[in-house]
Amino acid sequence: MSDETEVQPKQPPTGTPRSQRAPIPGPVPASETQRSNYPPGGPALQSLRPPAYGQGVILSVVVAAVVLVLAIIAAGDGDDTGIPMTETTEPIFWGLAALLIIGAGAFAQYVEINTVRLSSENVIPGAGRTPGLPTAWAGPVVATLAAVLLVATYHNTAMLLVGPAVAFLGNASALFARDLLSDATAGTERTAVAVHSVVLHIIAFLALSTVYLNKMSSLWGGLLVFAISTVLFLELLDVGVLRPAVRVLYALGGGWLMAQCLLLVNWWPTYGWTGGAVLLVCFALIAMALTAIAQAQTPNRRDLALYGVVAVIALAVLAVTA
Repeated sequence: MSDETEVQPKQPPTGTPRSQRAPIPGPVPASETQRSNYPPGGPALQSLRPPAYGQGVILSVVVAAVVLVLAIIAAGDGDDTGIPMTETTEPIFWGLAALLIIGAGAFAQYVEINTVRLSSENVIPGAGRTPGLPTAWAGPVVATLAAVLLVATYHNTAMLLVGPAVAFLGNASALFARDLLSDATAGTERTAVAVHSVVLHIIAFLALSTVYLNKMSSLWGGLLVFAISTVLFLELLDVGVLRPAVRVLYALGGGWLMAQCLLLVNWWPTYGWTGGAVLLVCFALIAMALTAIAQAQTPNRRDLALYGVVAVIALAVLAVTA
């Protein structure tokens, strides 16, 4: 008889009914397997998204309502100052506008912080984003600024509709893109990043175009373009792996380059929205380079060709319309 006795698994008595036996583990369903692809806190955040969406809609409606009030204040004819957005606006207009812009950014950031707190996580997962630098405020701030500049620049009755619409859609789209990016998994990351980028580029076009339409001095126009671009670059770099300090440095560098682009476009004898389109192309080219650096990637040939063709078309339109 061997000293080592093989331990046999305990078998249920033959007389034990089948209903009382321990169930045999079955295969894991595909739906359950896919849940493991969520980043930490992913499923928890999914249940929290409806309140976040509701808060975003509330923010968008409030901002649109205040922009409507600003459009009413600015409507009419004023003195010819050479800068359209200063012809009918008074200090009270810009005071209310400043409070609105700050409030929109603060509330947007609060929505994201509150969502993270309720999910009991330290960061919102998604799309390889680097924690430690809150940027949820960036999109709503620039979208609200674009709406304010539009109603101040045109100051006509059409802005009673266009201004609030831009404010509502801009804020709602920025918050939706942010939520989509936060909820991204390995399978939806590319789509979320693309939607987020497109929304911020549209907001950039509106904001940069309104600055160009006013034909301000190089100092004030350059400062506005620098601020708008830096803020948007800061959020665009949120999809990368850079440290917060490095992201701020890159965003400041991109903003400085955009200010130089405005100086160059101002030398070209053109007016209207074509100048804003050229600034958008410059913004897109710089954004492509910065996001590629942030994601530790090299721009592929398809992207380079696409941006190159768009840049050539934009410059051709600028030359024809001059």
